[in-house]
Amino acid sequence: MQPEITAFHHPATGRVTYLIADPATLLCAFVDPVLDYDPLTQAVDTRFVDAIIADVRARDLGPTWILETGLHTDHLSAAGHLKYETGASICIGAPVLDSLRRLVPVLGDDGVDLDGWDFDKLAQDGEALPMGGVEITAIALPGRLPGATAYQIGDVVFAGSALLPPDQGLDDSAAPGADAAGQHAAARRLLGLPPQTRLLVGQTGADADAWNTTVADQKARNIDAGDAVPAEAFVARRAAVVASPGPLAAPALQVGVRAFRLPPRGEDGKRFPPVDISSI
Repeated sequence: MQPEITAFHHPATGRVTYLIADPATLLCAFVDPVLDYDPLTQAVDTRFVDAIIADVRARDLGPTWILETGLHTDHLSAAGHLKYETGASICIGAPVLDSLRRLVPVLGDDGVDLDGWDFDKLAQDGEALPMGGVEITAIALPGRLPGATAYQIGDVVFAGSALLPPDQGLDDSAAPGADAAGQHAAARRLLGLPPQTRLLVGQTGADADAWNTTVADQKARNIDAGDAVPAEAFVARRAAVVASPGPLAAPALQVGVRAFRLPPRGEDGKRFPPVDISSI
């Protein structure tokens, strides 16, 4: 039996959070939950993810996994809040440990475990994550970012930011460790799956309905990683553009390295002190 998939579009960031439900067992999982955050005031709000939690409770679903496709720079993850509210386990790709060792000395090391014990599951490439009658398989995308992972259920793959809608190509991440050649290789790994495979992207911009794509469509039309775009051309194009971290990058990473928990408040009452990540 195919799982039921519901997409929740977050208008402020363009991100898409997915709810996966097994109709046979009523178990469920979440992919890339988003926290509401105002970078000007540093105000954090859980309204968006709380609406998803309310839907889960209304349907009497049993949360199992919170599947993170990587450390993010375009939104703050709500995985910590979701775990607290539902008891679901947080999963991310095992190579995230490389990112922790690189980022923590700059972002602040208070309470961060560099061996990754704060995450509930560090998934290896090809590892199966059971959820009732549904089997979730991790697909490592190490070229994109350490810890970047897609998740496959049958003929559906949750791609995160490894792919955007075809007319948007690949994201312009300035995250520490991002590499244009690796981004292209990660996208092409997903595009090596059977043509009919559904690729559910993690970000759609303003077009809330653009999350549902296929391998065939991406290969034919993706402006950065389609069959007509060799890796060399994409890398050269990206090299000509200097990407700078956006206003959400540093706070998003400060949350991410803490296994998606909010940092403690400083003496000034703020959680997110200014951090320059451009040179990491």
